[in-house]
Amino acid sequence: MPRAAALAALLFASLSACQPAQSAPAAEKAAPPASTPEKPAAKPAAKAPLPKDALVLKRAKITDPGIIRKGNALTILVPDGWTTRGGIESKNDFCSEFFGVNWTAASPDGQSTFLIFPTEGWQASNTPLQSTCMNASFQSTGDYLAARIQYMYPGANILGYTPREDFSRDAQEFSRRIQQMSAQNGLNMQVWADGGEMSFSFKQNGKEMHGMLAATTQFYVSSVYDPWGGPPMQSLTAATLGTFGATAPAGELNAKLAEAVRRSVTPDADWLKEYFKITAQRGQINVQAAEERAGMIVAGGAAATKANIEAFRNMTAATAANGMPDPIKTGSGGTVSYSSEASDDRQQRESIEAVRGVETYYDETGEQNVQLDATYDHAWRVTNNDTYILTNDPNFNPGAYDIQATEMKTVK
Repeated sequence: MPRAAALAALLFASLSACQPAQSAPAAEKAAPPASTPEKPAAKPAAKAPLPKDALVLKRAKITDPGIIRKGNALTILVPDGWTTRGGIESKNDFCSEFFGVNWTAASPDGQSTFLIFPTEGWQASNTPLQSTCMNASFQSTGDYLAARIQYMYPGANILGYTPREDFSRDAQEFSRRIQQMSAQNGLNMQVWADGGEMSFSFKQNGKEMHGMLAATTQFYVSSVYDPWGGPPMQSLTAATLGTFGATAPAGELNAKLAEAVRRSVTPDADWLKEYFKITAQRGQINVQAAEERAGMIVAGGAAATKANIEAFRNMTAATAANGMPDPIKTGSGGTVSYSSEASDDRQQRESIEAVRGVETYYDETGEQNVQLDATYDHAWRVTNNDTYILTNDPNFNPGAYDIQATEMKTVK
């Protein structure tokens, strides 16, 4: 991440000694005095480094070429100066979504990356069931990630696995409701979800690298009585609901930065609306489950449902630029509110914020809202480009770093 240079400037003040002019004979004019060389211009003082905890993030878009809706699909914040590639792609995997997010951001030197890899599904059965899905029996996110890492980074060494309840909270609630629906219909089915992140090491061009992959997964195991007297006929169906990853040279993987990037992902409301329209047409969501679709936003996030599309819209809504009334700025508490935001939508938005660990800020310069990592107490918008600075330093003064920025207020 580019940072202000930390080198102290040296001031040079070398003056050339001037030899006094020798006396000239009276009949001759005195020679002009030797000229004094100009003083070299002082080099500007180098800018002080930003606070150690400060993150500088820039808005990027994950686009859809037309798989669901052409244009912006997701918004994400990446470190300033990083490049991005990829987006939404089509899939023929009938065990998971009909689209995938295949996207990567890379540091200027290409050594560090953040990535979102496509979700996928799998099936297993003790019957001769024919399936077009991947044949696998993973029954935990940890087992799935261990296999996925070996596929993406052959020969990688697994360093550890950390369960993330915050990833799977909404998926677990969705699973509980599906379990209840199954029981009410007399089906013998177990439904559950979990999520977590797995760290690993690998070699890249002879260099030691560290990485992390994260996912949320939902599992269905059904059991049916065998009328021929054999053991119960069982089948497993599972699919990842969201994914995220990061890689960097050993010792340089910044977990706080990765978390801030992951949490910033926000879906475009119009893209979500079209997604639900297509899935309903395809019959992939039954009527009872349509309002509770656990479409996780990246590795965990809140479920994207038909009921909370407006909540996602309010997370990134422009104000006057899109004909919405200007926000009402309130008191000295550093918050803003919208008179047009319905109470139910606001509650939905705040619920999603809590699940995802983000805070919604009003970006007055860009006339839009932006979601940022809630573990930072102060958020600033750089006024001359689409960049944000997060810091916990209450005394942060962007002017001291030759940065023009405005502190943003939270949306309540």
